[in-house]
Amino acid sequence: MTLLSSPINDLLNKSESPLGKLIAHAQAIDELNHTFTSVLDNELIPHCRVGYYDLGVLTLFANSSAWATRLRYSAPNLLSKLRSIPQWAGICSIQIKVQKNIEQETRASAQTENPFPPPLKMSASNAEQIQALADSLKSKPGMEKLVASLERLLRHQGA
Repeated sequence: MTLLSSPINDLLNKSESPLGKLIAHAQAIDELNHTFTSVLDNELIPHCRVGYYDLGVLTLFANSSAWATRLRYSAPNLLSKLRSIPQWAGICSIQIKVQKNIEQETRASAQTENPFPPPLKMSASNAEQIQALADSLKSKPGMEKLVASLERLLRHQGA
């Protein structure tokens, strides 16, 4: 075994390894999130999560500005509830940030890529009726613009 390679168990279980530190941090955030959701209103739970906790400041992520606003209104109540839990006794403030989840971003980008739906195709019978109408209006004075519009519509439809 070389100096750079080591068993996977050592990487996962040693708290000194970078991967071990990352796993421990993720587990700590998960525990904080679980405790946080126990004091949160049920309607807010799917829309926010704990981002991190450092130096008495709890940072929460909401998935939209509307939910962030609702969370800000309930922040004083949340602070008092969290301070009653021993592991959260040192909490000083709550900071709220908006962070959309990946699913919402994917859905939003798919909607903005092509904001216009593909044009509808005209049936052959409709095209024939429009052509007949255009032909009948050609002899009437003052209908030149309407005839031109109908013919342009037919050209765009490929009829």
